[in-house]
Amino acid sequence: MEKGKISVIVPVYNGAAWLETCVDSILVQSRRDLEVLIVDERSTDGTDRAAKRLEQRDKRVRYAVCGKKGVSAARNQGIGEARGEFLTFVDADDRIEKRLLELLAKGLEETGADLAACDFLTWNGKEQSPSGPAGTDLSEDGLKLYGREGWLSDCLLHGVTRCWGILYRKAFVGDTRFREDLSIGEDMMFLMDLLPKLDRAARLSYPGYFYRVNQNGAMLRPFTPSYMDEIRSWRLAAEMIEREYPGNRARVNGILAVSAMLAAGKLSALSGRERSRYGDCVKECRDTVRKALQTPGARAQLPGGYRLKTALFLMSPALYMGLYHLWKKG
Repeated sequence: MEKGKISVIVPVYNGAAWLETCVDSILVQSRRDLEVLIVDERSTDGTDRAAKRLEQRDKRVRYAVCGKKGVSAARNQGIGEARGEFLTFVDADDRIEKRLLELLAKGLEETGADLAACDFLTWNGKEQSPSGPAGTDLSEDGLKLYGREGWLSDCLLHGVTRCWGILYRKAFVGDTRFREDLSIGEDMMFLMDLLPKLDRAARLSYPGYFYRVNQNGAMLRPFTPSYMDEIRSWRLAAEMIEREYPGNRARVNGILAVSAMLAAGKLSALSGRERSRYGDCVKECRDTVRKALQTPGARAQLPGGYRLKTALFLMSPALYMGLYHLWKKG
């Protein structure tokens, strides 16, 4: 481990078109003591050539081919090979603002926190600058500290469920790794698995991570059975929270019910014939919603509109999905 160095892990699969933009945004960071670990998930589009050019151009770049399949395996390999005192993840189709690593490291070093998170902006990959809500800029402000339960209740259960946009102490991560049996929700479960050993977390309101809205991303693709991992990951989280942090039972079960409704929405987008092939998935969605909402207070945690949606879905999944299908196609 090299004191002060930041290891930036970039997992990539068929990212030749955008890898250079991503890595360049890392190499121009104001915090210069860093390494970039490009971990290739056996791409077939020339990503290897792009990565090797970057490696030749800057000695801080290292390229490796992942021994297993999937983004979790690539991130795990990167953690194992990282030499820095700190580590972070940047997806290959995203980029970061030039002071981000400096500010996150400052947040860790000045507070003694185990991890420091930032906010993010969405980016279409074409505009020079990502766009955010009205009035959003890249000003440096708003660092807040959390203990373990505060990080869970105020952050993990309120949307901070991505592994990127966070700088971690490598010693804190230790032997914790991403669950390679999940294709969706693996970020959230990585953070949940870190939670028992967390003493302090820092969060900056600074939106220095630029998340590319990718139509080929897992959350935007048509339904496949792997999409059910969204439910399974939140079910795992709910079991852990109910056991260790029972004060958050209602909140996590409300989220679990919403995750099942999102899966049902994906299923609804299919044709009736396609949908009939996934009857077991429809049943799992319904059973998950029913059980989650039996938790006292969970229904009150549902966002606007979901109380009606869940009621209709529980009454008649076929009717709900048929109406949803017509609405989406209309």
